[in-house]
Parts: sequence; C-alpha cells; structure tokens
Amino acid sequence: MKVLITNPPWPGEGFGARSDVRWPHMRSDKFIEYPIYLAYLVAIVRESGYEVGFLDAILEELSIEDFAERVKEIGPDIVVLECSTPSINFDLQSAAAVKKVSPSTQTVLIGSHPTVYHKEIMAENPSVDGICRGEFDYTVRDLVRARAEGRDWSDVPGLTWRRDGEVKVNPDRPVIENLDEIPFPARDLVDSPNYRQGTFRGKHPTTVITSRGCPFHCIYCLWPNTLYGHNFRSRTAKNVVDELEECVNKYGIDEVYFDDDSMALDKERMLEICRLIVDRGIKFEWISQCRVDSMDEEVLRAMKKAGCRYIRFGVESGSPRMLKLMKKGITTEKAMEAFRLARKVGIRTQAFFLFGLPGETEETVRETIEFAKKIKPGSAQFAVAIPHPGTELFDTTTEKGWIRYESWEDFSSCLGMIETPEFPLDAAEKARVRAYKKFYFRPAYIIQTALSINSWADLKSIISSAGSIFSRIGFFSK
Repeated sequence: MKVLITNPPWPGEGFGARSDVRWPHMRSDKFIEYPIYLAYLVAIVRESGYEVGFLDAILEELSIEDFAERVKEIGPDIVVLECSTPSINFDLQSAAAVKKVSPSTQTVLIGSHPTVYHKEIMAENPSVDGICRGEFDYTVRDLVRARAEGRDWSDVPGLTWRRDGEVKVNPDRPVIENLDEIPFPARDLVDSPNYRQGTFRGKHPTTVITSRGCPFHCIYCLWPNTLYGHNFRSRTAKNVVDELEECVNKYGIDEVYFDDDSMALDKERMLEICRLIVDRGIKFEWISQCRVDSMDEEVLRAMKKAGCRYIRFGVESGSPRMLKLMKKGITTEKAMEAFRLARKVGIRTQAFFLFGLPGETEETVRETIEFAKKIKPGSAQFAVAIPHPGTELFDTTTEKGWIRYESWEDFSSCLGMIETPEFPLDAAEKARVRAYKKFYFRPAYIIQTALSINSWADLKSIISSAGSIFSRIGFFSK
C-alpha cells in the first residue's frame, strides 16, 4: 500500500500560502510555511506500516498537469490533497487530473473548505473519492488501513465518501485527546531549506506544534471551527522537549517557530518546557505565538532564558469596542502590559491587527493605528478581514448581505470583501496601507529599529522584513 501526501498546485500570479496557514492567500514573496500538519500525517501513515511519500507542488511550482504526471510516476494507491477556500477550484482540478492519468488512484481531500462543504463537493465531483472532515490525521490513517485490508470505508469516523454513486457521511471523529501518542513530524521526508518565514534568521529553521485547539471564539478564526476545535489539548512538556532535542541533534535545527494558537495558555506547562530546555542544554533560538493575557514577567523571563527571542501577539484592534465585537476576549490594558513586559525582559515582539470587521469605522481605524504605535512592538502586521467559510464572520456577513465576492478565488485577496453601512468596501484596504505607512515611516520607529540591531543576522532579518512590508503596501508596484 503506497500513500502520497500532497500540498497540491495553486496556479496564479504569486505564491499560494495554504499549508499551515490560518488564512490561505496568494502572496508576492516566496516565504513558504513549513507544512507541519502534513509532516505529522506522513509520520502517522508511516508508523502504521505503509509506504508514504510527500510532494509539495507549490514549493516546486508545479502546474496541475505536471502534478498529475508526478503522481502517476510515483504510483500511489491513495493521494491526499490539502485544500483551502481560495484554492479549492484548483484543488478539484488537480484531483480530476490525477484521476485522468491514474484512474485507480483514490483521491482524498483534507482541509477547512472540504470540511465545510463535504457533501456538495462529493456530489458534484466524481473524481473525489473521499473527504476527511476536521482533524484529519487518524481519519486518513484509518481509510488507508481499510483499503489495505480490502474493506470499504463505512467504519471510518470523520469521513465523507461515495459508495455505488451515493454520498455517505460517516459519524464525526472525536479530536485526538492524547497528543503525546502522535509520532514526531517526518522531517526526514518533509524537508526543504525553502521552508522559512521573513522573521527567521536561523540557517535551518522548522515549525513545532505543542498544542491543538483554542478555547476562545474569535468570530474570524477558521481552524477552531473547522479543524481542531475549541478544546485546548496540549502535549506534555517532556514530549515537546524530546522533539526539540531531536530537531537540534538529528536535523541540525537552529531556530524553531512554535505555531500553537496560543502557546502559553497553561502557565505551568510553559514554565516546565522552558526549564527542560535549559536543563538539557538544548541550544536554539525560538519564536512563539501567544495571547497577551497569558503573559506575566515570570513566564517571559523563563522564555527568554530558554532561547525565545520573538513573540507574535494577536492584538487585532486598538478599539475596546471592536475587541468586544470580534469576541477577542482581551483588553487594551492587557495588551499594553504584555508588550511592556516583553520589552523589559528583552524579547522582541510583533503585533497583528485586523481591519474591516463589522462595526469598524474610521474612528476605530484611527484608534488601532494610534494604539499600534503606543504599545511599541518590534514590528506590526496589518491585515484586512477575510470571512472564510466555517467562521462566524462568514455566516454573519452572508446573512446580512455584507460579503462581496464572485468566486472562491476572491478569498485569496488581501483586499476587502466586507461592506457595511458604516464602512465602504475599499475602506479596509485603505486603512491597511495607511496603517503600514503611519507605523513604519516614523523617525521614532526607524531609530528604535536601528538601535535594536545587535548582529548581522538582525540586520538581514530587518532587511527581509522591510521588503515584505514594502510589497504589502504596493511600494514596488508600477
């Protein structure tokens, strides 16, 4: 039994960011996220005793036709295609192209979009043999096992499939409660020096996940509603640090990005992870993603001692009213304190902000821009809200008639898709560009950034980030 796990093609102008990306989109710079969840899937299928391969068609810039030919050459019994809303039409074309050149290969889809529209996709696309809904790891494993044993897929939880032309929807699969039982990602097979982000400065970076699920209910957030749920599940500190030790000693990793929804929700576990890193003498730098209300000085000092150099915080708005409307569950006071403490202990920060949610006005935009400057992050990212299917935001804007799009591909745009009586369609994009200019093109910020340069690696990282910023505001556009 041979299985091929794939990040399928996403043709177009630019590069499709889908795998391990909460908001799939096209981008102009080729920073490809490490496909950590696909690396987990490869490891799980392999541990179950089956031959497994991996193909990243976006990284290799394959056309749909070339992708299908590569699949045919490899000759898998089952090919798994990761999908997203803006790429779904291409994903379905890829599945059809595989079926055309290799009719006996079964095509299986995973991802948020097929989870939401599993019945419709199966009914309308005979080239798709199955859809793994939600957290897909064990669903893929079980359907592979069923085929290897000559059974149909009727007893595989979490699967939508077809039998004799009829679409079958199996019962939902519970999420994986014990994350320690999952093997470490297959970094030997899922490996490329091109998997990196603009904020990386190490030569051999990777991504690590220490938990799944988010207990919060932000209206714009895609993964908790479609893939990993709202039940926070964490790996033990020992299990996490065992993987870190493998990363450093076996694969030569020198920088890690912890891509949890919020890494430090469990304070004692966070402190234990940091203690074990120090006790074992594991040397690497790392970046984490955290909520501002999970930070205190004890945690931050422990993180700094263990090698953390950079924290990404989802602040989203400087308007208390907007924070309530988006159900973020934080306050501007908590955000101020988190950034102050990070500066105090010497950890660099990045703040994420979001424009265009229902309730946004020119006044709340002004509040956000001023707040971004006030909290003094090392860098800031400003984005326009995209209401992906599966989110409360999509349901609300659809119900109110506020969403504007002509095809699923429109969801890859960084331009606005939401128009409310208070906020015109193009206002969010104008706010985003204005925010970048007002935040970055300030003498105070330029001086702050220059004073933070302590090494050649810092300088290269800042230059790389500057290029990304200029591309986001159309600085290089004709």
